[in-house]
Amino acid sequence: MSLSLISASVLALSAMQSADQAVAGAMQADRDFAAYAAEHGIAEGFRYYATADARLIQPNIDDIVGPDAIFASREGATGLLHWEPRGGYAGEAGDFAVTYGDWSYHPDGDRASEPSATGNYVSAWRLESDGWRYVLDTGVTNRPAESGTGE
Repeated sequence: MSLSLISASVLALSAMQSADQAVAGAMQADRDFAAYAAEHGIAEGFRYYATADARLIQPNIDDIVGPDAIFASREGATGLLHWEPRGGYAGEAGDFAVTYGDWSYHPDGDRASEPSATGNYVSAWRLESDGWRYVLDTGVTNRPAESGTGE
């Protein structure tokens, strides 16, 4: 086996390890983000974990850009917005990752209660000097279950 082939294999393995570590890091940051928002409020959670150029994408409105604008868009939100990542992907460099998962909203603030809405989300993460921060967040709301079709 040539030295260049061995070097290429080591580099590829190193990149895979970096990507795996990035997915694990971003998923943990996603969980920490949810816990922070539960403790400090939805608006503060979204502001704290945002990069300076973070963007929220929502239906029928312009993108919301930057931590302060994101905070303002969520200010006054009450209840508990809970989410949990199900998986993720990362670039080979290990400094960019995407997580996806499920969310639920509990207006009474109690995760054990029946949620008033549920859905799925995708967040893009960048590794910054102070840890993983989201650069983009978007989600969809599940449609309510249809009632039976009477005969």
